[in-house]
Amino acid sequence: MNYRITTALTVMVLATAVIAGCGNNSDDDIASQPAPTSDATTQVLDPFVDDTADGAQQETVTRIIDLGNQRKASDNAIIAALVASRAEGFWRVHHSGSGGRNLFGWSQMWDDRPALDDGAVTDAIENFYAGAESPENAAKNDDPVDYAVAIQLSDHSGGRVYFEDREAYDANLPDFRTEDTVRKTYTEALPYARAAYEQLG
Repeated sequence: MNYRITTALTVMVLATAVIAGCGNNSDDDIASQPAPTSDATTQVLDPFVDDTADGAQQETVTRIIDLGNQRKASDNAIIAALVASRAEGFWRVHHSGSGGRNLFGWSQMWDDRPALDDGAVTDAIENFYAGAESPENAAKNDDPVDYAVAIQLSDHSGGRVYFEDREAYDANLPDFRTEDTVRKTYTEALPYARAAYEQLG
């Protein structure tokens, strides 16, 4: 009789231990699972947030992209052109405080035509792409900001010197006085350039 009672108690103890053990393993498994995560909503940048009612910025960007495609320019060359023209003039041929500068910030002294002249605008864009095609600048094609800065600072138009041009003809250009400030301003323009190219390219 005592043997039967002892056996029964032993079985009950073992069963309880197994059940408890299973419960603990289940808790451990749940605790080891990563907590569910939710993807943050991606904010879409509007590249033309400060465009005028007549769509001047979109018209300029479209022209830059079209001329780049005609020259079979790389994507980064086109984005570099958009970076430089956004940073220098907000994709406007004539903007407040421009002092008659062209789309890429160069003084009108380098072109006898008015800055708003259609041919002058086209030539300014073509000149930038010509600089993009030079071997020393094309070597920086993997980074649109480096590419744009190299093109602007290189002398591919015969006698133009970037910093001298800006200091001599407009003293109120603090963002373009050193290579570091130019690079910073161009870097800030990059997201707008990419978004514009994605939208209109």
